[in-house]
Amino acid sequence: MRRQKDNDDDGGLDSLLDTMTNVVGILVLVLIVTQMSVADVVSRITEEMRVEPEQVEALNETLRAKQEERAELEEILVDPLDIDTQRQMEELKKKKELLERRRRLLEEDKAREQNQFAMKQEEDRKKAEENEKKIAESKKNRDELSKTITEMTARQAELEAKLEQASNIKAPPAVEITIPDPRPAPPNSKPLLFVCAENELFPLDPADLRKRAEVRAKAIIARYKLDRDPEKGIDPEAFTEHYQKMKDRNDYFEAEYFVLNNTWPRIRLIPRSGSGVKEQEVTNPRSRFHTQGVALIDRTKFYTRFFVLPDSHEIYVAARSALTEAQILSGWEPQPEDWNYVTSIPGGIRLGPPPKPNPNAKPAPPAKPANVID
Repeated sequence: MRRQKDNDDDGGLDSLLDTMTNVVGILVLVLIVTQMSVADVVSRITEEMRVEPEQVEALNETLRAKQEERAELEEILVDPLDIDTQRQMEELKKKKELLERRRRLLEEDKAREQNQFAMKQEEDRKKAEENEKKIAESKKNRDELSKTITEMTARQAELEAKLEQASNIKAPPAVEITIPDPRPAPPNSKPLLFVCAENELFPLDPADLRKRAEVRAKAIIARYKLDRDPEKGIDPEAFTEHYQKMKDRNDYFEAEYFVLNNTWPRIRLIPRSGSGVKEQEVTNPRSRFHTQGVALIDRTKFYTRFFVLPDSHEIYVAARSALTEAQILSGWEPQPEDWNYVTSIPGGIRLGPPPKPNPNAKPAPPAKPANVID
């Protein structure tokens, strides 16, 4: 069925309206797409332009470094017309001298270190040699000790075997001894002195030696005029220089001159080895020791006194037995190994200034008699 004409006119407007609607829709779609793209671009740019604080601080630090470098370059790059050649030459000379001093100091330190190292090496070498010697000596001593121990062990075994085979031995007869009774010597009695050394008996009579020492001492003072100043007294150094050079002797002793405490002249009596009375002579009743010695002692006027060194107990015991049989009182004093009899010289010789008298000094009480016999 055909459509009517009026309806055809309305259809043309509809087409136009559809077309316009389509165009508007397309524009809306284009606008939407455009808006979406712009937002994406803005978001991406914003993300790319974001800067972290650490990056800003690093850039600022780089900027400061560049500025400092620029300032240093500006100081270096000066105008050639402003350069003071003389001053720079002086500065260069000073720097050269400073470098030379430092070089010398370094060389001295190096040489000192080398010397110290060499000395240390030498000390270590000496210590090593000493240690080697000590080790060798220790080894030698150890071998000797081992050998001695072996010999002693064998000797011990031998003695033990002999002891087992030996018969019972009777004890020796008892020896009668007297208990010492220390006491003073009888009044008005005089001592006869003996020194027991090197297992020999040395009669001690220093009177002649003392008298000769006095004469020699006074001769020194007179010859060198050592007592010219009474206030200063005898010059100790000058006197000692001459006095100690002198020697003397008798049949049994060497006399050695010396000064005690820079004040008192003394003589030291040293036994002459081999000149004393031997033990066999003491034990022989017909020897000169008995016939011209013990037999002539007046026991009412004299007593004997012995100075006994550690190596001479046998000779002392033999002499003491002979004197006891003769009923002569005796006493003894043990002495150390290096002991020597020391005595003064007569004449009252004193070196140095004389002592000042003390008016308030009290007289010394009389000395109590010493226990010289036993």
